[in-house]
Amino acid sequence: MAPGLTESLPIAPHFLHSSAPSKAHFPDGIKTSGQHPPQYNQLQPYSSFPTEINGPTVWKAEDYADNPGRWTHHFTEDEIAEMSKAADDFLAGGTPLTGISKENFTLSNLGSFLHTLRAEILNGKGFILFKGIPVEKWGNYKSAVAYMGLGTYLGYFVSQNGRGHVLGHVKDVGEDAQQIDKVRIYRTSARQFFHADDADVVGLLCITRALEGGESDIVSSHHIYNVLRKERPDVLKTLTEPIWYFDRKGEV
Repeated sequence: MAPGLTESLPIAPHFLHSSAPSKAHFPDGIKTSGQHPPQYNQLQPYSSFPTEINGPTVWKAEDYADNPGRWTHHFTEDEIAEMSKAADDFLAGGTPLTGISKENFTLSNLGSFLHTLRAEILNGKGFILFKGIPVEKWGNYKSAVAYMGLGTYLGYFVSQNGRGHVLGHVKDVGEDAQQIDKVRIYRTSARQFFHADDADVVGLLCITRALEGGESDIVSSHHIYNVLRKERPDVLKTLTEPIWYFDRKGEV
């Protein structure tokens, strides 16, 4: 969810002390991320890394900045209608939002396009901008259903914090960005710098435009790899070592 305004301030996660989320709300069990020990058998020494990465995952800003048609998809009226019906059918079924899947959010036509897009996101340029979802007409909840349902064609959602939330809201709720050991920066008005989320695919749905700020920047990590390999191999080597930790903000 993109930045917006809120009238009331919800309680921050680190002030909540509840039990783990019930698996009853997750039909496939709680599949989460960042809450397990490192898989050391998956690590490789720096010497085994490639000297250069090539292919469509490597790009520079000038490759796309002046050609938005290469990374923007405007939903057609038929595609919007198909998503709307799928969302209405899902809502009528009474399944919790955490139980949404391709089986109960059917996109017979749009699904094939999303299947192709998934390959492009994972093994191509790695990003897409969707336009045209009528969030004002649908309202927050139906928009969330459509957003989550569309996402099931691109991957499997995972929790974003210790409370098992699979759908978060990026908005300033008045928390103190200086409390970096407790507060998630997306709940403040502070700027987020480049970072890597613990997932293969990350999505954002803009519900309300921020009064200021809120822009998103992206970069090709493989291009960064190539630059570091040539100019700062010492830094790149450090990044490949198992010395990094997930910051869970005191939630688990």
